[in-house]
Amino acid sequence: MAVVARPQSNSKDGPRPININKDIPQILRLLELCFGSAIHGDGRNILTSDSMNQSPAFLWRMTPAAGKLAQGIVWEVNGRIVGNVTLLSTKVPGRFLIVNVAVHPDFRRQQIAKNMMVAVTEQVKRLKGREILLQVVKTNTAANMLYQSLKYDQLGSITSWYSNLSRIRRIGVESDTPDIRELKSSEWRAAYTLDTSVLSPELSWPEPPDQNMYKTGVFDRVANFLNGRQIETWVTRNESKQLTGLGSIVSEWGRLHHAALRIHPDYKGQLERPLLAKVVRRLHYLPRRNIRIDHPDDDVVVNGLLKEANFQAQRTLTHMKLEL
Repeated sequence: MAVVARPQSNSKDGPRPININKDIPQILRLLELCFGSAIHGDGRNILTSDSMNQSPAFLWRMTPAAGKLAQGIVWEVNGRIVGNVTLLSTKVPGRFLIVNVAVHPDFRRQQIAKNMMVAVTEQVKRLKGREILLQVVKTNTAANMLYQSLKYDQLGSITSWYSNLSRIRRIGVESDTPDIRELKSSEWRAAYTLDTSVLSPELSWPEPPDQNMYKTGVFDRVANFLNGRQIETWVTRNESKQLTGLGSIVSEWGRLHHAALRIHPDYKGQLERPLLAKVVRRLHYLPRRNIRIDHPDDDVVVNGLLKEANFQAQRTLTHMKLEL
């Protein structure tokens, strides 16, 4: 009688914590395959590094950006990494971010992504985390359904709009436009309050907005100068001198211009055009770089104005949260 021995299962198959000594290069190749240019910033910085294929694997632990990829879960099959969930800590105690949820195309539809998400959630619980936030492309129905099945709540969706100074168009305004002035140094708290009341801090990625983001004191100006950063903010006020809207531009050396628009709910439909027109006019006098504006995707008025100014919507990300 012939005896057929059953193949032994590989105990390493399945989810396990990332081993930074050996996993990072393989993880990055997986992320590049799955996401390409859409990979999260830290991973993208490493992928574009000339040292990626030149350094021994153990040296990845000495790379700060790679270190940020070291938390999380990989899924291994026969010694090969076919799935990854990157876990990032934040400045907010108990708050974690999930990015770069990836499964190799040959291994999809096998519940790997779901099982990795369950494993990384248990990891956050062990780290005494209280909430997990993530972003997902709004049109990615399968991913959205997965996260909803895991009890993630939708917080809102943000669209990233891009243009450059060679094609941006100025916006026409009415003759009776409201008075728009530069933000006074004494108004930085009011500007922060307006900003966070219009756009929830939970929709600010990857960290909540800095409480000092609108400060323009002497030390702030010196620090911005030394860091090659320029921040300009214009505001509108009502008869009681309360801030009703603001437009801002943040410029840093070697980076694109980042603009923002915030309108108090009581003044929606009244201030978007003149404030955005002010921002666009100012952009024409700044160094010739690309411009980015992140704005809620359900704001029909601003979306129309951005198209009028010749901005292009690149992608819309839905922000989701799981409370533990």
